[in-house]
Amino acid sequence: MKSTKHKIAQFTFYDRTGIQTLLEKEVQKGWMLEKISSFSWKFRRIEPAKIHFAVTYFPKASGFDPQPSEEQQRLWEFCEHTGWKLAAHNAHLQVFYNEQESPVPIETDPQIELENIQKIAYKTIIPSYSVIFILAVFSLGLQMMMYIGNPISYLSRNSSFIGILCWLALMAMSALEIGGFLIWQSKAQKAIMTDGSFVKTFGFRKIELGLMWFIIALYAVYLMTQHEQSGSIILLTSVIAAIPAFAVALFRNILKKLGVSAGTNKILTIVFAVIFCLGGTVAAIIGITNLVMTSDLFDREPEYTYEYKGHTFKVYDDELPLMVQDMVETDYDGYSTEWHGNESIFISEYDAYQHPKVGDLDQYSLQYTLVEIKVPFLYNTVFNYMLNDLTNNRGVTEDDPFYERAVEIPASEWGAQKAYQLYIGKDYTDNEYLLCYEDAIIMLRPDMEMELTQQAKAAVAEKIGGVVVCYN
Repeated sequence: MKSTKHKIAQFTFYDRTGIQTLLEKEVQKGWMLEKISSFSWKFRRIEPAKIHFAVTYFPKASGFDPQPSEEQQRLWEFCEHTGWKLAAHNAHLQVFYNEQESPVPIETDPQIELENIQKIAYKTIIPSYSVIFILAVFSLGLQMMMYIGNPISYLSRNSSFIGILCWLALMAMSALEIGGFLIWQSKAQKAIMTDGSFVKTFGFRKIELGLMWFIIALYAVYLMTQHEQSGSIILLTSVIAAIPAFAVALFRNILKKLGVSAGTNKILTIVFAVIFCLGGTVAAIIGITNLVMTSDLFDREPEYTYEYKGHTFKVYDDELPLMVQDMVETDYDGYSTEWHGNESIFISEYDAYQHPKVGDLDQYSLQYTLVEIKVPFLYNTVFNYMLNDLTNNRGVTEDDPFYERAVEIPASEWGAQKAYQLYIGKDYTDNEYLLCYEDAIIMLRPDMEMELTQQAKAAVAEKIGGVVVCYN
């Protein structure tokens, strides 16, 4: 039977009522609080008992103190003299227990208690959560900009959806901490002015724990949905990003054990954090970049390679749903085929490339982008973006001979609902098409020399006009 256990005690910082309630329940189960750290609360096994707990706040204490100040020790001695023994403490949080049946409360003046909590809140807690809230708002705004810039690329990645949910969860946690404190502060002040009574605190422990585990679960799902190599890089990056937090906490604790004063410790820790984080970030970027650039981590193995005029070229053999051979008759076997794509719960986007060997200029090539829309209300968003992407008129006016237009053409030949062809200038047609089917939209770019017969158009409708096939 284990003699100790650790518990994640995600409490709203001012929630003395919630902390006291939890500790009294734990001690009845046979677990006494022993130590409070930045990451967990440690409990030791005892005989189950009915013990009272009290939580007080000492705003003059900080996490940088090498040892308790004389004033803090006097508080402990006074509490022990009245029957309240120190269970654990961490910076401003002081937790006491009392084995008496009806102990005299430690706090007797609600105004002083409120002022102590306010000092801690406005000095450290609220600024910290405000930064998180602002960062979440900024990140969500950045997500929106990415969506506006390229909705298809954005929506085809589950990471986009996961990122939004994570930032919303962090925003909610920050809003709960700040808003909850302001509401309690208002109630406490009114009670003091009315009858001088204490007001029970309220927290959001279960909600915040749920949000925390929700974020962890989302991250785990994100890793599992990545390709093995991509997931390894993401996990490595996450570990590197987490190292500074542990390193800074370790550095601060080492200085505390060496007896360095709180002021000096704080300055040195901040300097260390800045240097370590900046240096670590640069080193991580350089290291990961070199890893990606110099290794074959993301370089797929080609089917074979060949030489042409002193250069080496790779040939891939990915399976494609639609190929040149489906559209025209050819016995050419030197094609390189590539299939890339992203899938999400919203849409799937795939890019297909089929090219002959360099130098075989008499052979046809084929390129297309295929988007499957899984959520119907996103269809118009995808269509409008792809229709706009069909043309490229940056810096070109309608009077320019190279002005590009998307002209609607008969869709029935393609078995589609709508079809568009790219026109350049007044009369020149390009071999680029936008084809709209019930659940899919296709950007088709066959070779300029390829004649699109009815057989070729029927092949497009049959092979990629219906359900999109995902090739791994």
